[in-house]
Amino acid sequence: MDGPYKLLIIDDHPFFRQGVKFYLSSLKDFGLTEECSSGEAALAFVSSSVPDVILMDLKMTGMDGIATTEALLSINPNLRVLILTSYGSENQIREAINAGAAGYCLKDAPPEELVTAIKAVAEGGTYLGRGIPLKALSPNISTEHNDNVFSDRLIADLTQREIDVLRLLAVGLGNKDIAKKLIVSEKTVKTHVANILHKLDVKTRTQAALLANKHDLFREDNHG
Repeated sequence: MDGPYKLLIIDDHPFFRQGVKFYLSSLKDFGLTEECSSGEAALAFVSSSVPDVILMDLKMTGMDGIATTEALLSINPNLRVLILTSYGSENQIREAINAGAAGYCLKDAPPEELVTAIKAVAEGGTYLGRGIPLKALSPNISTEHNDNVFSDRLIADLTQREIDVLRLLAVGLGNKDIAKKLIVSEKTVKTHVANILHKLDVKTRTQAALLANKHDLFREDNHG
């Protein structure tokens, strides 16, 4: 989709909400930006309006960001949630991605990184902020393994057709569109996706897409 993007900021700190809103309103790619101070207010908001991207804080009074993300996606699975928080522990990142968040960005990131993250998520993709460790996405990867070792393992485990599916999944396509691209049935795509998640030792499509994007493993020249 093309901008301007409609955004919803969910954060219990009004000064932070206003700061982000002021910055984004100065950019041509961003249109209406709404605010909610709690998860409960956000649930009421999305019942009548659908933002292109939701910027979600993790630590809030009442419902936290994880619970709010899960609740919002249970109402509308097509919502795009970008976690925007000061907290970047492995457990918190893993919980957010498992809850269905499409991206994770730290509040101390440069403003231009936030713009990049929002656009990526709005376009159906995923985003994992700089400095976030790979092992946060897959709990069973040994901390002794470096990125190259993991990349080799990942490539070796996937078939060429699974790589084809993952490339399309990583740019935000759903099963129906992937099936059209590859000229196969949706049932076949679902089977490939299930196999990909199992082989990559991740629980969600978002996690798989983030791994693909994080490593840039799925360019044609990586498998030629």
